[in-house]
Amino acid sequence: MVKNIFLDIDGVCNAFHQHVFTSLGLLYADDSWYPVDCGWDIVAAANRLAGYERFTRSGFWKSLTREMWADTPVSAEFAYILGWAECKVGRDHIYFLTSPTLDPDCVAGKLEWIQTHTPKWMHRQYMIGPAKHLCAKTGALLIDDSDDKVDEFEEEGGNAILVPRPWNSLHGINALDHFAEQFPWY
Repeated sequence: MVKNIFLDIDGVCNAFHQHVFTSLGLLYADDSWYPVDCGWDIVAAANRLAGYERFTRSGFWKSLTREMWADTPVSAEFAYILGWAECKVGRDHIYFLTSPTLDPDCVAGKLEWIQTHTPKWMHRQYMIGPAKHLCAKTGALLIDDSDDKVDEFEEEGGNAILVPRPWNSLHGINALDHFAEQFPWY
């Protein structure tokens, strides 16, 4: 039985990749344009979309401003995920669980995103840090777009749902269809 649900922000609750790529002037209409063979490496994907080695790893991450983090639009699935979670465990048991970059503007931007794009009852329900698996236990469910984070969470005793995205092992699967299959089990 699920008691607490942890939601990743970037790539799950918001359309991070699309927003970043278009903000950086890269041609990117939607996630069908993501170069699947780049996998989780967003910098390699950005360079592939640019058509040349435009970004170094550090240069790419430094180019993301606080406003870019804060202004990222919600994902197409966010309302569905949040509505399901609220019905399943109630408002007091849903938390954002997000891993920021080392830039303080990333954390500030993510907090602004929460304040701007989520219901008021979610404004203080967040945890920030890369060790998501530390929240894993019986009754905990992580919804994330990272194969590694999902695997680590499950290895520590939690349940997890991987959100299909072009950069993970479920690329090519419709996210809403996947949720319809997964959610009744939890």
